[in-house]
Amino acid sequence: MTSDTATGSRYEHELGEQPSGASVPGAGPTSWQLRLRRYGYAEQPRTPLRDRLVPPYRTAGTRVWTLLGVDPYTAEKLVRWAAWAGPLLVALLAGALRFWHLGSPDAVIFDETYYAKDAWSLLQLGYEGSWPDKANEKILRDPQSIPLNPEHSYVVHPPVGKWTIALGEGLFGLHPLGWRFMPAVLGTLSVLMVCRIGRRLFRSTALGCLAGALLAVDGLHFVMSRTALLDLVVMFWVLAAFGALLIDRDKARAKLADALTTAADRGDPAAVTAGAAPAPTAKGTKGTAEERGLVRPDALIGDRLGLGLRPWRLAAGLFLGLACATKWNGLYILAVFGLLTVLWDAAARRTAGAHRPYRSMLRRDAVPAFLSIVPVAVVTYTASWAGWFLTRGGYFRGWAEGRRGLSPDSVSLFGLRVPLPQADMTWVPEPLRSLWHYQSEVYNFHVGLTDPHPYQSNPWSWLVLGRPVSYFYESPQPGEDGCPVGTADKCAREVLALGTPMLWWAACFAVLYLVYRWGFRRDWRAGAILCGIVGGWLPWFLYQERTIFFFYAVVFVPFLCLAVAMAIGALLGPPGSSEQRRVLGTVGAGVLVLLIVWNFIYFFPLYTGQPIPVSDWQDRMWLDTWV
Repeated sequence: MTSDTATGSRYEHELGEQPSGASVPGAGPTSWQLRLRRYGYAEQPRTPLRDRLVPPYRTAGTRVWTLLGVDPYTAEKLVRWAAWAGPLLVALLAGALRFWHLGSPDAVIFDETYYAKDAWSLLQLGYEGSWPDKANEKILRDPQSIPLNPEHSYVVHPPVGKWTIALGEGLFGLHPLGWRFMPAVLGTLSVLMVCRIGRRLFRSTALGCLAGALLAVDGLHFVMSRTALLDLVVMFWVLAAFGALLIDRDKARAKLADALTTAADRGDPAAVTAGAAPAPTAKGTKGTAEERGLVRPDALIGDRLGLGLRPWRLAAGLFLGLACATKWNGLYILAVFGLLTVLWDAAARRTAGAHRPYRSMLRRDAVPAFLSIVPVAVVTYTASWAGWFLTRGGYFRGWAEGRRGLSPDSVSLFGLRVPLPQADMTWVPEPLRSLWHYQSEVYNFHVGLTDPHPYQSNPWSWLVLGRPVSYFYESPQPGEDGCPVGTADKCAREVLALGTPMLWWAACFAVLYLVYRWGFRRDWRAGAILCGIVGGWLPWFLYQERTIFFFYAVVFVPFLCLAVAMAIGALLGPPGSSEQRRVLGTVGAGVLVLLIVWNFIYFFPLYTGQPIPVSDWQDRMWLDTWV
């Protein structure tokens, strides 16, 4: 594994490759450059413009395979297949871990008591019905009894996450395996996505697979993949949106690179921005302008070229809408990713030669980006309530019937009530007005949720694992529920939502490294990963008095794994490092990865609810706040 794609040494000026004071492409050297040459200065070879816009993937060598006795032809095939074979193998390992004894513990753990039953209700009624006391006991006993009441209940989360859980219940019934099946599927697929996203970010299959492997052995992600809660569903759609925006970024920059190449072949940038077809290569020349190294930044193309339809950005809007339709914290990530994608457009236009890239972005890209993401997300969110619209029994379903529609008379802004003029909204269909009222009531519930809970935590403590959440705990006696007969004392069975400590504590340093890479080296990849962390973590600081939990952090766990993978790539050493530097870096990186894997194995009984002696359980309570 090498780290040239992780440290960004070739492409670290992605946000502005032309350094201050550099000569205009095609012009002669400036006077100060001539003076420097007298003292032995020589210009460094420049990265081709296309490679600066769309960095190529590393071409892996076949040396390892040939050393293993594989013939060269087969070795080349294996190298080509590694781009998908590696991520699929990592995902297969993650899936085997997540589906192992998925129905254990055979109980309704933590907030499964809400979402598993709401999912079944959606499957049967189309809306959330009500359940009597001790419904969990009736669901789990044999023979099973499902006491679902068609009377509506008040729920405070949108339906997509519950519909997702309902897919598994439709396959396997209202049992622990049924309501945990789809979280395990999404958890496995998210590992595959991180492998591919890491490969696209770092242009390295090895580093991409490393990021996915780290996610596969993270305790919080593992536990959430085996529990019927909503936050892992949010994480899945956020990660899918990030991957879609990455693909969109590459394709948009490839269009700019193609236009610059065509302009160099034609010698007429204005014709390219007008949409003219490329001209054939003139007689007497050898190869295209790109092959002859004549492609240069061009202000006309950088400023004016329209990038056309961008379906991957539309897909990102769909995925972000599904995230918001699972839990509302997806709204913050939508805002952060929307800003991120237009900043990428500005950087691409600057690389292509735009004199005023931000103005060009605002004129050419900002409005299409908004229309591709925000309206698509709003439509997706509204459509997610289809079951509520198509039935009559949902909570507040008929609230607007016979009521005059008035817009809000005030809005809360940074803790202040700002008065607004009211307008008649009776023209809006009654179901939509009823839904709007429902959403306003849910918002008031969320901002006013301050009931104390023994496992609540402050977001300041999340990265250092200050207060994990216990989903399930039992103390079986020796010889009962899997507790070994010869155990001196009773056993402990716990499902603890705790991130793998070595991984999370390493991530603290990795995040600081990414801040350095983005702040001082303008590494766009560091900025992209930090945006995922910021969107999933920092908004919770706005609700210091609200009851919040550590497991909300699962939304940005994939970005922590990408951060650690990028830091490990830097630890391996940049291109041109000495052999001693490479060896030391490889040993350090290997030790860190092995410690993380060992740490996951050590805490595995606490992630899966396996019975262990109380003394072994106490040995794993490294911090007093974990008890």
